[in-house]
Amino acid sequence: MSKFSSLGSLASALAPFAAGGAFFFGAGLIVAPAQQVYLSGPPPPSPVYYPEAPAQPPAADPLDQLLAPVALYPDPLISLILPAAAFPSDVAAAGAYLSQGGDPAQVDSQPWDPSVRSLAHYPEVVTWMAQNGPWTQTVGAAFVGQPAAVMDAIQRLRALAQAAGTLTDTPQQQVVLDGNYVEIEPAQPDVIYVPHYDPAVVFVDQPYYGYHGPFFTYGPAYGAGAWLTFGCNWGGGGVVIVGANYWHGNGGWWHPPGPGRVEFGASVGVRPWGFPANRTAPRAPAGWQGRAQIVSPRVIGGAPAQPPRSAFRNIRTRGPAAVAVVARNPGAFKGAPINRAIMTRSSGPTAPRAEAPARPAAARPPSYAAREP
Repeated sequence: MSKFSSLGSLASALAPFAAGGAFFFGAGLIVAPAQQVYLSGPPPPSPVYYPEAPAQPPAADPLDQLLAPVALYPDPLISLILPAAAFPSDVAAAGAYLSQGGDPAQVDSQPWDPSVRSLAHYPEVVTWMAQNGPWTQTVGAAFVGQPAAVMDAIQRLRALAQAAGTLTDTPQQQVVLDGNYVEIEPAQPDVIYVPHYDPAVVFVDQPYYGYHGPFFTYGPAYGAGAWLTFGCNWGGGGVVIVGANYWHGNGGWWHPPGPGRVEFGASVGVRPWGFPANRTAPRAPAGWQGRAQIVSPRVIGGAPAQPPRSAFRNIRTRGPAAVAVVARNPGAFKGAPINRAIMTRSSGPTAPRAEAPARPAAARPPSYAAREP
């Protein structure tokens, strides 16, 4: 009998025991039960799961980034900064004049654009703009080319700051909710203060946890005078030229009537600001929208200290980019109700805004009726 036949016979003999336990064979030899073995290739590797990358927060709208350093300035200053930025050479000249000891009382006789002469009554602002020439020129180019989008950017930033609790009334300025618009006016009857703030602190995607400021400090008190002949036309998307006592008259500041002041465009004695045909329009650096650092200004110093670390408990995005975060998902915002119509309006091309019906000049208090400059 061959070796293979013997092995086969042995296997057959042991088969009945395969289903049982161990058994004895011969002199005390324990034989384990037979097991069926399946031969195959190596087992497939276990699947590897990679955590999903967190979604990148949306980038700041270029105009939000550009306007953030001044968006929370009071309206009388905004109405001067925007048209003055359209004349960067005049701003540079005004800054040099004041820095070199020029008489502030003589700024109205200088050969600058009227908006720059008016702004020169606030040396801290015009000097800062002169020191940040690329930013000033870019703001001017944006305002000349798309004034409504610039005004919308300021409103987006204000709406977020107001809802997040960082923009509130102070002894220096007050916040006025006028329909769909957030307006900022001086709080004292005869002076304007320049606010100092850090955009990375006042613009956040959630309110601060257990912290309520301060978020602003203020520079010296500047007078309010007859040079305030520009106004913000929020509803009309631009700046208007107004009378010398439009902003300020007997008894202090006067808040013009009407939601967003859309009546400005047709009111008697008020006309829209436009860039003069005999001047060369400013041009922004090429590609600035994707390279904000090339026009980012040096923020005016003196802002309050950073909030404590614990206050950032719920905050994920700081600075102008927080506007885009909240606009993308306004339902997740835990602050005060936010104006979604303003927050979700992008800075892309927009259709011309419709003219509002004219409001008669008699509707304004006689002592504040706008006069032709």
